[in-house]
Amino acid sequence: MLTAASTQAADSLPLKAVNRANEVIDAALAAYGGAEAIANLNSVVRKSHFITWATNQSRSPGAPWDENETINFAAIDFENKTFVGKNEGTGGGFNFNGSQIIKGEEGWQLDFRGGSVTPLAQPDFDNTSGPFIRVTAPLLVKQLQDRRQTSHWLGEVEFNDRMHDVVTLVMEVGPALSLYFDQETHMLSRSERVLPPFGQVDYRFTDYQTIDGIPFSKTFKLYVNDQPNIFIDRHSTWVNQSVEQYTGLPEDLEVVETAPPQPNDIELQEVSVGVFLVGAGGTYAMFVEMDDHVVAVGGTAGIPDRIKALREVVKDEPIKFGVMTHHHNDHVLGVPAYQGEDATVLTVKENEAVMRAAATDADSLKLQFVEDKYVFDGGNRTLEIIDIGPTPHAEHLLVGWLPEKKYCSRQTIFPIRSMASCNQPNR
Repeated sequence: MLTAASTQAADSLPLKAVNRANEVIDAALAAYGGAEAIANLNSVVRKSHFITWATNQSRSPGAPWDENETINFAAIDFENKTFVGKNEGTGGGFNFNGSQIIKGEEGWQLDFRGGSVTPLAQPDFDNTSGPFIRVTAPLLVKQLQDRRQTSHWLGEVEFNDRMHDVVTLVMEVGPALSLYFDQETHMLSRSERVLPPFGQVDYRFTDYQTIDGIPFSKTFKLYVNDQPNIFIDRHSTWVNQSVEQYTGLPEDLEVVETAPPQPNDIELQEVSVGVFLVGAGGTYAMFVEMDDHVVAVGGTAGIPDRIKALREVVKDEPIKFGVMTHHHNDHVLGVPAYQGEDATVLTVKENEAVMRAAATDADSLKLQFVEDKYVFDGGNRTLEIIDIGPTPHAEHLLVGWLPEKKYCSRQTIFPIRSMASCNQPNR
């Protein structure tokens, strides 16, 4: 009976998935210079040239997407929990030149254009270094070596006319990755994961060259929902060298006060009678009471939770209108929630297709188009929805204006636009 039970356990699908994954991982370690070389791979420094396409984040909806260039420098040291990332280029209609440094329990954000350095309130090595690890094949193999107990073999598939074994990798943070290893070379060709709201994120590793006995892909391509998002050309790579020289803070930068961490729990602020900001993590929607209904402005993630919080203080008035500030895919997530409230969605005509694609039911979505300005007159209050476009960020950008207040403050513009959340996916 014991022998039968053991045989049954050996034949179980979960055990087969674990055992086969270990075989694939061992073969990959050998292909990448050996288990000892990967275990001793403590630091990597790379200089790269990025071409990025602002997929679903361009100034206009639909392809062709805006194309940008970035010069990137990255250095990682696992033993000392140190990461340095520097980016200089263009994106979202803006020029940028900045760096982030994580050094153990300390961290800083450097803005070379603004001439400032800001201590980070909550430095996080794993979150900050994750995007670099995910685009560096030997570091993914190193992650597999350290976390093989959580890996499973998913099967074999054909990719680029070659058979591949697919195993899972669960990193410290973020959704799990599926890694594709060539069955002949045992090299990593591809990885993929699902990252809401962007969708399927697909990484391709090509043109390997060996550096100090370890193969690194010289070129890299990232696709979002099968559309090109980032192409990387690696100019230089160094391994197992000190990164200390890159962690110093330039003396000519002015130290500014650390911004307090954003709350993770939904909070409601009544900034004026009947005007509410509801949100968390720096992303807010504005809800304005009119005579017999509510107008909502903003459509980022979490709108159902924000509506729920609003209902604790505004119980009976229906939400009749939901304003979508612009067409970027992380700013139209609220469309289904407003549609569920039977509200009319305000947008511009040029963004109609994006709104219908985001809706629960495209055909039944109620739309109202804004041409320059749309005015809500609630008797005791006037709310103007103004298209301030074109801007470097979007051709059309709707903001809320309460003229009786004689201002358009950060409470009425910044949280609605939430520019910080409009970047590329956290790769």
